[in-house]
Amino acid sequence: VKGFGSYRNTCKILSTSSNEEEALKTLSNAIVCFEFGSSRGEQNVKKLVSGMERILQHGCRCTRSLGSGVLDMCYVATGKLDVVYCGMANEGWKPWDYCAGSLVVEEAGGFVRSLQGGYVEEDGFDIYESSMICGVSKALVEESRG
Repeated sequence: VKGFGSYRNTCKILSTSSNEEEALKTLSNAIVCFEFGSSRGEQNVKKLVSGMERILQHGCRCTRSLGSGVLDMCYVATGKLDVVYCGMANEGWKPWDYCAGSLVVEEAGGFVRSLQGGYVEEDGFDIYESSMICGVSKALVEESRG
């Protein structure tokens, strides 16, 4: 329920942005998770790979792909992952995935935004978007999106 925080087994969870040391997290020391979905057309594969290539060339601690969007987002909420994104080739998730995951992340202090669009403070994330990026801090989301 919005406004009551995020909990796991009755224990409140906070994204690492709540921790002063972890609030300084940058892409170069972040664990980045990506989900490529089922897009397999040649142009879509090129978009997906080029996005991952940009992150790897910039530098990150490591990458992961877990296969479950909501689990990815919950791991961001608990600090097990730092950034997760999907939708590089408009292969984003379903609204019900975004709805549950974004609530958990935002209630834990993380940020969820469209991968393509601008940051909209008051409106947050539209669950009908075709792309998403979520992270432990606004700064990390913006750095990763750039």
